[in-house]
Amino acid sequence: MLLGCLPTLAQISPSDHASHHPAADAAPTQKMPASGATVPGQGTAASAAPDAMADMMKMMSPSPTTPTASPASPGAKGCCGAAGSKPFYPSLMDFPSLSGDARRTINDLANDRLGAGAQEVSAGQIDLHHAQSSNDLAGAQEAARRVREGLSLVQSGVSALQALNEAQPPRRIALTWFRREMSLGESGEMRMDGGFRDISWLHWTTMMLLAVALLTALLLRWARLRRISELAQRLTPGGQPPRAAGAPASTPSPAPSSPNAQKAVVPAPGPDGPKAAPSTAGPAAPTSAPPGQRPWKGVLRIKSIFDETPTVKTFRLMEANLASMPFTFLPGQYATLTSEIDGHKVRRSYTISSSPTQREYIELTIKREQYGLESRHLHDHAQTGDLLEVSAPAGRFFFTGKEADGIVLMAGGVGITPMMSVLRYLTDKSYENEIHLIYGVNAPCDLIFREECAYLARRHPNVHIVSVVSKPEGTDWAGPVGYITAELILKCVPDIVRRRVHLCGPPAMMEAVKATLLELKVPPEQVKTEDFAPPKGGPVIDPEPASAPPAPPGASAPPDAATSTPTEPVTPAPSAQATVTFSKSNKTGQLAPDQPVLEAAEAIGVVIDFECRVGTCGRCKVPLSEGVVTMEVEDALSAEEKASGIILACQAKSAQNLVVDA
Repeated sequence: MLLGCLPTLAQISPSDHASHHPAADAAPTQKMPASGATVPGQGTAASAAPDAMADMMKMMSPSPTTPTASPASPGAKGCCGAAGSKPFYPSLMDFPSLSGDARRTINDLANDRLGAGAQEVSAGQIDLHHAQSSNDLAGAQEAARRVREGLSLVQSGVSALQALNEAQPPRRIALTWFRREMSLGESGEMRMDGGFRDISWLHWTTMMLLAVALLTALLLRWARLRRISELAQRLTPGGQPPRAAGAPASTPSPAPSSPNAQKAVVPAPGPDGPKAAPSTAGPAAPTSAPPGQRPWKGVLRIKSIFDETPTVKTFRLMEANLASMPFTFLPGQYATLTSEIDGHKVRRSYTISSSPTQREYIELTIKREQYGLESRHLHDHAQTGDLLEVSAPAGRFFFTGKEADGIVLMAGGVGITPMMSVLRYLTDKSYENEIHLIYGVNAPCDLIFREECAYLARRHPNVHIVSVVSKPEGTDWAGPVGYITAELILKCVPDIVRRRVHLCGPPAMMEAVKATLLELKVPPEQVKTEDFAPPKGGPVIDPEPASAPPAPPGASAPPDAATSTPTEPVTPAPSAQATVTFSKSNKTGQLAPDQPVLEAAEAIGVVIDFECRVGTCGRCKVPLSEGVVTMEVEDALSAEEKASGIILACQAKSAQNLVVDA
């Protein structure tokens, strides 16, 4: 619009001019009395030359009824010339550029006018002399009229020859005259030919800058929309990860380690720093691939804190500026928190217990552990309004409803958190297939989400929830008592053999339930697990046996410590004599036979980056300079890395002295 409009901004429109000179509006199209020709510019320049000359002479000649006046004289009447007609130079604005033939024709006509004008002037002088001698006033007036007509003819001829001699387009001649009359000077040349040449260098510069700015804005917007599209594609739940050309659509599962067992390790978002343990109940990875997105990293604000049980709290996290959550996740995935506690950086992972359908916040349900640095810090010091450094999402233990027709969720203790995310998500989506939740805890007061689970079961006919308590003494508990047994499972889910099962809880409960499922002939590939290892560094206070099979006759019941909910790894000084030396940090610490190198590093303040603590993310890779280690899980290491001595600090254990390049 700017490029199209600027050349015409400085020109007056024909309608505006017509309103200012109504009498002249029809002049360009009417016939001239003298020649009967139309105004020049209609038709070719050569064919219109005589008519153009006649019209030019007519326009340049003063009115016979008015006194003779110069084209630019102040005494001319009207703003455009005598009696409202234009002077010669302004009139040239209406003339087109003339060809060579037209110029010669006009030159001849101009000379004819000069001759005719001279004759009229001479004859008028003679008549005036005779009238003066005879005192004939009427004759004198007629003689004066002939003199004026002669002067008009002479003036028009001279003006036409002058215009032709300047060898410029008529429009340029008129503009040069205007500049001279307005004292604009030679440097102020005006170019008003009706095209882009009429635009000054300032206008050109301005237009170019605006065009560059507009193009830059369009490019930035295109890049931004493309980036948003890529992020949306990566963050869409259930989206397929990008794979290289020619790669197979799915990756085959690793070969089983034995004919009767298949080892599978998943990122375990335990209540405080999960650790992986081998599972014999089939691969932990779901049948559908997790989204191939990189975890989002940023800051979220604690907006609310809810007390679930005496030892469990739910922390609702929202975007710092109250916008929508900057990432999406699948029901059952986890988030990682990074905190600065007592001068040390602590990173722990927690399952997201809220539903992915809730886009305004996420919720982390965390149990306070006796030896849990992060959980104790959150329970004792975190307040609403605090900012937390978060990385999310991660984990392969999820269920969206597309993986199977129906689901059986089995949880113990705080292992209810991934199951609650799945339950909330499926009910939000009006999942039509059967949903079974079997939940075991130590005492009724340890039931997390008790009221919400009861509400969802009442509201959705396809949701079936059974809670079992192992120690109901001294309470009014009227539900099932004991552990998750084969009888309880068959009573709750008669067709368990063809059901998909998700299992999460303390290690003892997990092993017992997996053995029970094998007895019930549930195919191992239908059982997906989230395993937690017990904490290092001391016994667990207030153990919570979530569920375990009843002890066989004559056997003692399993100890509480073995069935308690797992906690994050802690690192009091182990009693082993082996040591680990960190060459870069120049620090040495003790290393227990069953203690990972990562925990030994945390005990003496050596920083090793990590995330999942289960051997799948590869963030804790470090070179081993001396010694031999064993690693329960080494999925994140390639064959080349293993050959070059790279280890996973979260998995590497040894009874020998080690030297690690960290």
